[in-house]
Amino acid sequence: MVRTLKVTLSVLLVLLLLTCMYFYISLRQSLPLLDGTYAFSDLHNTVTIERDEQGIPTIQTGARSDTAFALGFLHAQERLFQMDLLRKNSAGELSELFGDRALNVDRKMRVHQFRKRAQLAVDALPEQHKTILQAYTLGVNAGINSLEEKPFEYHILNTTPALWQHADSALVLISMYIDLQPQWSQSERSLAVMKDELPQDWFDFLTSQGGYWDAPLQGQPLKENTSIPKKPLASFSQDIRNAEQTSDYQFFDQIHYGSNNWSVSGDLTKHGSAMVADDMHLKLRVPNIWYRASWYLSDGRRMTGASLPGTPAIVVGSNEHIAWGFTNSQGDYHDVIVLKTNEEKTQYLTKAGFVDFDLELETIKIKGKKNEQAKIKRTQWGPVIGENQKGELLAMRWVAHDVEGINFRLLDLETADDVNEALAIAAESGVPGQNLNVVDKAGNQAWTIMGRLPQRFGFETGMGKHYSGSQLPQDWSQGDKGWQGYLPVEDYPKVVNPNDDRIWTANARIVSGDALKKVGVNNYALGPRQKQIRDDLYAINQFSEQDFLDIQLDDRAVFLQRWHDLLLTLVSDNKEDYSDVINALNNWEARASSTSSGYLLVKRFRENIVDQTAGSIYRYLDANSNEFWPSSIDNFIEYPVWQLITEQPHEHVPVGFQTWNEFLFAMLDKTLNTLLKEGGHLHDITWGDTNTLSIQHPLSKAVPMLGLLLDMPAVKMSGDTYMPRVQKPSSGASQRFAVSPGHEEDGYFHMATGQSGHPLSSYYDAGHGDWVDGRASSFLPGPTKWVLTLQPQ
Repeated sequence: MVRTLKVTLSVLLVLLLLTCMYFYISLRQSLPLLDGTYAFSDLHNTVTIERDEQGIPTIQTGARSDTAFALGFLHAQERLFQMDLLRKNSAGELSELFGDRALNVDRKMRVHQFRKRAQLAVDALPEQHKTILQAYTLGVNAGINSLEEKPFEYHILNTTPALWQHADSALVLISMYIDLQPQWSQSERSLAVMKDELPQDWFDFLTSQGGYWDAPLQGQPLKENTSIPKKPLASFSQDIRNAEQTSDYQFFDQIHYGSNNWSVSGDLTKHGSAMVADDMHLKLRVPNIWYRASWYLSDGRRMTGASLPGTPAIVVGSNEHIAWGFTNSQGDYHDVIVLKTNEEKTQYLTKAGFVDFDLELETIKIKGKKNEQAKIKRTQWGPVIGENQKGELLAMRWVAHDVEGINFRLLDLETADDVNEALAIAAESGVPGQNLNVVDKAGNQAWTIMGRLPQRFGFETGMGKHYSGSQLPQDWSQGDKGWQGYLPVEDYPKVVNPNDDRIWTANARIVSGDALKKVGVNNYALGPRQKQIRDDLYAINQFSEQDFLDIQLDDRAVFLQRWHDLLLTLVSDNKEDYSDVINALNNWEARASSTSSGYLLVKRFRENIVDQTAGSIYRYLDANSNEFWPSSIDNFIEYPVWQLITEQPHEHVPVGFQTWNEFLFAMLDKTLNTLLKEGGHLHDITWGDTNTLSIQHPLSKAVPMLGLLLDMPAVKMSGDTYMPRVQKPSSGASQRFAVSPGHEEDGYFHMATGQSGHPLSSYYDAGHGDWVDGRASSFLPGPTKWVLTLQPQ
């Protein structure tokens, strides 16, 4: 028996070793090509690809189409699975990879019919963009076919990657719409619930769109809605207890994905060229969403920046004449239509009378299962996306549904010589609406919206002080409301060379008056981050790239300072009972430091207060509606909550308490109990314990042991939501850069994770440490380490 056991164990060990060897060999065979010469029939000129030690390529060739081929080749070799996820995400085809686990996601996404829309968008491209896209597609497929083995993700999923199609690049662009804009108009629909369910004074009080924290580039801060409502706050909690449904909503500060950018004119730099900084805040994954690249154009200028795998353009960067960055504009790019239907809901009312819905079936392929048919119901305005709380059908009008909203006009920034040319390109670009901050080497700077802006009619009457009528779902059946195409180039809002030589954007409101009417109001960020950036810019009169990096890493707790002071005042007369709290507050560092226990205490204290004041109303609404998304409308909750706890109206003391002071102490005790639930001392629990990086590969959660190989190290980080250094465990600045066009050698660029999606790549996480530590690394690629040559066959 002992001999048999030894033989069995030996056989199992050998089989395990053979399995590991097979996996390792297969894994190595899917590494990208780095050196050598390879021939392809789709090339017109020889292409040289030089990579530095971080894997950042510099592409040199004689034709733009060959550059596109080379970029597609690199993207496929380094990031194929990422590209596949992006195209299948927007197309509603994830079930082809993950089986029925992704079926509900695909069912919902098919409502938008994005694969068909992507093909229409590609068919409508001008010839010069079609040529580049076709070359890029050929390059992607050449990259796929040149891998000795398919990427490891496909072995794990037991699937084979499909070849790339032209429309797939448009689908990748559409996935950015899905990331950056609400695909179901959640904020409009939630506002409708609030409008229907709340007294008017409470609705106005909870929907302030600005105030003290505003820092617009053009115009003044808005006035807060400060009239205290009449209905007692506690009554909403009572109503919830009598409701048939309940809500599990709990308020936590969220990072509403966005970005920072700013610029200064040439008058404020040492060389006279303007300078721009940009850090785009997104979900942090392995690999990074961006792929760094550089290439030369036929006129000798050099393009450098971040590309999006699956598309053929530099998204943000420099062409040596101009440099640019983006932040999500949070404008109004969609509307919800309340449909008037017949009793059977087979027809809907239009200006011409009742008409039939357009019905269509789409086939969802499910790995390992039979195909499923998704039923799509369409109107003349857009697809039916659900029902409101009254049972009325809703349709959606969205820029992403139109060919105007999906194009590759971004490519034309490659040859723009100055900010004025860039502004014209921006107004015709089919991308999710962005704040474009662009500078040129002559010292000019400008802001505008990059992306199409709808021209609406019939929405002149508003429903609140700072809301336009288009922010509520509306009945369009009489033909008196709708869209009349898109805003022409000459009417686009813009700011060019402001008198103070500074431009800043951070997802909050940028403009006022007529310009704001054009951009619209959807879900702007609260202004503290934007205000802190503005104030940082006005604190300096001569800027270097390092000054810009210092602003990007600014983690001072300006927003929470008044909450800190409130809490310190609260406990000042109870020093014996709250000595640890007082010590933490006195040593809180006044920043979102990874080592600060005081910062964590103040932040959680505020969250508990918001949750038990305005949060009780959100729970009431959530429990009494089938379509209320609190996180889509709570951006500005700071204004009413701060007014309640500072004015302390007796009629609004939260449920279960006799006085506001009793409530505040209860919230402090609740905060302490939560923080110390595992025991220990307050000074041992820091913000970094909560704010520890969790940057994972999409498959590492499904196969936990893979995380050891694929995921980035868990590092305690400084930074938070309402400050320039935005940081949460799995979201934050996807990259940071600053550059002056014509002086790229002085610029910096770093990003989370690395260039390659392959864990055995020598540069899998190269550069990640610079991002973690906030070190300036070179904007341009470094010395050449590998040379790959692609030549015509």
